[in-house]
Amino acid sequence: MSENFPPRLITTGILALGTAVASDYFMLRAQGELCGRLAPLTVLATLAAFVMSLCFRQMSRFKTKQQRIYLVVCLLLAGATLFSDFRYVRRNRDLCDQLQQQLHNATKPSNP
Repeated sequence: MSENFPPRLITTGILALGTAVASDYFMLRAQGELCGRLAPLTVLATLAAFVMSLCFRQMSRFKTKQQRIYLVVCLLLAGATLFSDFRYVRRNRDLCDQLQQQLHNATKPSNP
């Protein structure tokens, strides 16, 4: 297995899977404030884009069919993670901005 899947490929797969699992955790299972999840999901989306770039770079290095299929699966997983993180942040950012604005207006001292 080591000759077909060198450590670089395995590391790419671990990064792609880890990013997807962490993203799933923050979107679906994390407790607490909704607005507090946006920053970690933005970081995870950036990491998913980095994993996608790793997959494209490794496509030129690894030529066997098994290695290419493995990289395509990693690429699809990272792409799905990037897409879902972006949609989640985009959908909830306006709501969080409105809540922050209301909180700011509520704590602002009124002038008589």
